[in-house]
Amino acid sequence: MATRRDRFIAQRASAGFTQESLAAAMGVDRTTVGRWERGSALPRPWQMAKLARLLGVITSELAALLAPLEQDVPAANTASALGASLPSGAVQRVTMPEWNTPGRDGYTAGAAVGAASMTLMDGGARVGCRTADGRIIFVAVPRRALLRGVTGAAGVTAPSGLAAPDIQATPPALSPDIHPVENMRSLRRSLVECDNVLGPREVVARAQEQVRLIQHLRREASGRDRHDLLQVQAEYAEFCSWLYQDSGDHLAAQYWADRAVDWASASGDQDLSAYIMARKSQLAGDMQDSIEAIDLGASAQRMAGAGSRLSAMGAVYTAHGHALLGDERTAQYAFDQALALLAKPPEAPFGRGRWLNEAYVEAQRAQSLSLLGRHREATSGFEKAIRALPATYQRDRGVYLARSAIAQFHADGPEHAATTAYSALSIATTTGSARILTELARLDALLQRCDRVPEVTQFRQALDSVLLHEV
Repeated sequence: MATRRDRFIAQRASAGFTQESLAAAMGVDRTTVGRWERGSALPRPWQMAKLARLLGVITSELAALLAPLEQDVPAANTASALGASLPSGAVQRVTMPEWNTPGRDGYTAGAAVGAASMTLMDGGARVGCRTADGRIIFVAVPRRALLRGVTGAAGVTAPSGLAAPDIQATPPALSPDIHPVENMRSLRRSLVECDNVLGPREVVARAQEQVRLIQHLRREASGRDRHDLLQVQAEYAEFCSWLYQDSGDHLAAQYWADRAVDWASASGDQDLSAYIMARKSQLAGDMQDSIEAIDLGASAQRMAGAGSRLSAMGAVYTAHGHALLGDERTAQYAFDQALALLAKPPEAPFGRGRWLNEAYVEAQRAQSLSLLGRHREATSGFEKAIRALPATYQRDRGVYLARSAIAQFHADGPEHAATTAYSALSIATTTGSARILTELARLDALLQRCDRVPEVTQFRQALDSVLLHEV
């Protein structure tokens, strides 16, 4: 039975919207908003981030507003990449696994918080959950509830990335013997390397601490020092955006990307502004917003200037936006354009986007080819990209493996796909990357009817061992 969502209605009114004006802002019919409010429908997954932004809440709060009052844990992230959502009025209860029970081939149920949880900006976590009908969705678990579940088991502690920093604490001043800008940039490079290996969960709290420290130092600095600190602050904000994007908290990623653009623009760093704009295009693509991905990518190309490496970066994410629209011809042209730019003599070795290379472009092309139904070509592209990855790029390897597994399922069948996915899951266990887990959840939905295949059974049992379960 549908339940009127009074909290959602109150928030809509508090934000200054009528049903008509909210519908216009969302690009839907007024009757659609009416169904959301009556409890007879839910917003589509790709609408959640925009709706939360309009109402002035984060995605987990929006999910709570849309949930029935008796629901134990809000299904936030209805914005899961699966697009899975509970029926209106359903009561969702999730249970923590038995923490210290050995699992298959090294996986343990005790790893569930680490393996299937991704940090959210409010200090909680986005956790993978197996529903009663066999689907995988992602639910937002408040940090306090998560800690209750964790501390109830001997010897288990919360992942360090979930610790909520004390934003009231006064940041310490750096020693006058250390140049603050170079110190901050050096630390950021170290954190980037940690992220490549360990994923966002171990890095995000430290990155945000550095933003607060830089803000403190700027109040005491002047002239060139303050300008340079502002530039570094923009770099850290962009990094925070990336960490939250990989954690699956797209609203937080948008928040930090917007701050980064503001600070980069204020510092006058055109290249940094172009780089962040390209990253915003990538984020839009991850959120399945094709038009935003295309327009932001084109903006990055204009800002970067013709023929530059950053222009190639903008072209890559613009290409993915066209693939989302099903426009293969324009997407392939944009990928070819990016490769042509990269074939030119390299710019200074320490320029922004120096990680962008032919293998990365081909990996992004492979993702788009899979989206367009060209699965065998996508599989070949992923294989080449994986071989070209540096050993330290563990999380990216996991993303490519998971995406390749989906293409393999369509091109070669479930056995090969499940074997590849099993390798990706081991990396997801280490990094907590939402991008990996989201792709594995997509594959899991495809494999549901293939449980008689041994490789499929092995993968799905391993995946189950790192998920919460609805009861």
